[in-house]
Amino acid sequence: MRNFQKLVAVLALSGMCLAAPVPSDGEPAAKKSTKHHAAKAAKPVVKDQTAEQLKQLKETVDQQQAAMQQMQQQLQQTQQQLQKTQQQLTQTQATAAAADAKVTTVQTSTDMQVKKVQADVSDVKAAVAADTLAVQKTEKKVEYLEHPASIAYKGATITLGGQFELVGWYRSHATMGGNATSANSIALAGQVNGAYNSRLSEFAADSRNSRIALRLDGKAGSTKLVGQYEADFGTEGTNSNPNQTSSWAPRLRQAYGKAEFKNGLTIMAGQPWTLITMNRKGTDASTFWTINSIDQQTMPGIAWGRWGELRLSQQIGKNVNIALALDNPSYLSAANNTTTYVSGVAAIGTGSNNNSYVSAACTAVTTATGTPLVYTTTNTCVDTPLYSTGLAPDLIFKAAYDDAKLGHYEVKALGRFFRDRVVSTATVPGWNNTGLGWGVGGGAIIPVLPKKLDFLFMGLYGKGISRYQSAGNTDFVVRNTTGVIDHNMILVKGASAMFGFEAHPNAKWEINFDAGAEYYGRTTYPAALTGTTLGGYGVPTANNVGCYFETIPTTVPATTGAACTGNNRFVGDVKFNVYYDLFKGSYGILRYGTEFNYYERGTWSGTGGLPNTALFPTLPTGKGLAPRGNDKVVMTVMRYIFP
Repeated sequence: MRNFQKLVAVLALSGMCLAAPVPSDGEPAAKKSTKHHAAKAAKPVVKDQTAEQLKQLKETVDQQQAAMQQMQQQLQQTQQQLQKTQQQLTQTQATAAAADAKVTTVQTSTDMQVKKVQADVSDVKAAVAADTLAVQKTEKKVEYLEHPASIAYKGATITLGGQFELVGWYRSHATMGGNATSANSIALAGQVNGAYNSRLSEFAADSRNSRIALRLDGKAGSTKLVGQYEADFGTEGTNSNPNQTSSWAPRLRQAYGKAEFKNGLTIMAGQPWTLITMNRKGTDASTFWTINSIDQQTMPGIAWGRWGELRLSQQIGKNVNIALALDNPSYLSAANNTTTYVSGVAAIGTGSNNNSYVSAACTAVTTATGTPLVYTTTNTCVDTPLYSTGLAPDLIFKAAYDDAKLGHYEVKALGRFFRDRVVSTATVPGWNNTGLGWGVGGGAIIPVLPKKLDFLFMGLYGKGISRYQSAGNTDFVVRNTTGVIDHNMILVKGASAMFGFEAHPNAKWEINFDAGAEYYGRTTYPAALTGTTLGGYGVPTANNVGCYFETIPTTVPATTGAACTGNNRFVGDVKFNVYYDLFKGSYGILRYGTEFNYYERGTWSGTGGLPNTALFPTLPTGKGLAPRGNDKVVMTVMRYIFP
C-alpha cells in the first residue's frame, strides 16, 4: 500500500513539472530587455493555468487518496471479515473436532450401551430360559408326584410295565396251539392226526399273552444296578384248558440282574433274551430286538431263546461292543431209542413252548414165553423228562457296531456240546459219546429313512443249532447201525434267515413286513452193514402214506398203515401286520392291531401211495414222496400297554 502511495506522489510531481514551460535546447532564451512588456503581459495567464492544473491535480490526488482510503477501508473490512471468517472457520473446525470427538464419544458410548443392552437381553433370555426350565422341572415334579412313573424303595426305583390284551385268530388248518403258531406243526396235505388237522379250520380268542413286568434301578457308587422281571401265561399247566375256566399257569419270560460299570463293562446273570437274539443296539440284555408280532411264536428264520445265561459285555470306544455268554444247554433230538443206548435227549418239545424233552432211564420189561418158560428182558426208553443231561454250557460270542446314521450291525458265533450214553450189555461195558455243534450268523438294522423306515435282516448257519431256530426241530441223531456199537451222534445241518421292514409313518401307525424260513439238512446213516436201508433224519424210506387220508382201508397191510413219518425239510412264513394307537399318553397306550401270516411246511421225501382202489386211488408219483402243507392265519389284537 505504501509503494502505491509513493507511486501516486511521483506521478503528481511529474505532472507539475510538465505544466511549466521549459526552453528548448535549440532556442535561446528571450532577453528581458527586449521582451519585458510582453512577458509581463503573458505571466498571469500561465500562473492561472498552473494553479488550475495544481488544483485539478490536487483534486485528483485527493480523489485518489479518498479512493485509496475507501479501498483501504474496504480492504480492512475484507481483512476483518476474512479474519472473522478465519476465526469462524477455526471455531467451526474446533466445533467440528469437538463434534467428532463427541460423536466418537457418543458412538463409543452407544456401542457400549448397545453391548450392555445386548448383554442385558442375553441375560434376560437366559433368565427366561432358566425360569422356563425351572417351571418345566417344577411341572414335571408336580406331574411325577401326581402320576409317578416309578416307585422309590430303599434307594432304588421300581418301574411297573406290561400289557393287557385280547387276541383273536383264525387258521385255515387247525394246529390247536393257542395264540402261538408252531410252524413245525403245520398240517400236511390231507393229514388228520392229533393236533395236525388239515380238514378243519380253527377260530379262538384268549388273553394268555397278557404280561406283567417289573424293573428295578439303583446305584452303588458309580455302578448302575438293574433288575428285570417279566411273566405271561403262555405255558400250559398239567390241567390247564379253556373248557370251563381259562386257568393258564404263569410263565417266566425274563428274570435277570445286571451291573453296569463306569468303564463300559456289564455283567448280567439270569434269564434274558439270549445273546443269540439280535440286538437293536450294542450287546446289552435290555436292548434286544424281536419281531413285533401278534403271534406269540414270532416266526421261522429268527434265532432267539430265553433261558439261564451269564453274560459279559464290554463297550469299546463309541461304536463297538463285544459280549460273551454261557447259556444253559438243552438238546432237541430225533434219536431212535433202543435197548443199547440212551441219548442226551429223546424228542423235541411240543406245544407252543418248544420244551426240550430228554430220555428217561431205560425201563426193563421182562416177558416169559414157551415151554419151559424162557424169560426175555427188553429195555424201553421213554421220552418224558424235561431236562437234558448237558455236558457243558453253550457258548455264544457277539460283536456289534452301531452308528446313528448307518444303523446296527452284528456278527455272532455259537458253540455247543452234546453227549449220549451207550448202555452196558452182559458182555460190553457202556460208555459216553460226545459231539460238538457250532453256528455262525449275523444281522443288521439299517435306517432307510431315519425314524420312519428300517430294513433288517439276520441269518444263522451251522450244525446242531435247531434249538436256536424259532420252529425248533432236531439237533442231532444217534447212529444205530446194526452190527456197529459206536452209536455216535451225527449233528443235523441247519440254516435260518429272515428279512423285513419296520415303518412308522407317524406317531400313531406302525406297519411291518417280514419273511423268514428255516432249513434242516437230511442226515442219514446205514441202518445195517448190508443192504440199502438208511436210518437218521429225513430218510427216503419214511412212510408218508397217512399224510393224505383220515383212515386207511382194512385191505391195506398193517405195515403200510396210516403213518406220516417224513421229517421236515423247511418251514417258512410271510408276515404282514399293522398297529394303530387309538389313545396315547401318560396313562399308557391303547393299541389295535391286525396280522396276516402265510405258513409253508415241506418234508423230506419218503414212500407213499396206496392200492389202486375205487376209494383210495394210487397217489401220483412225487405227491406221496414229499408231502407239503400250508396255513393261512389271521390275527387281531386289542392291547393296553402300561405307561
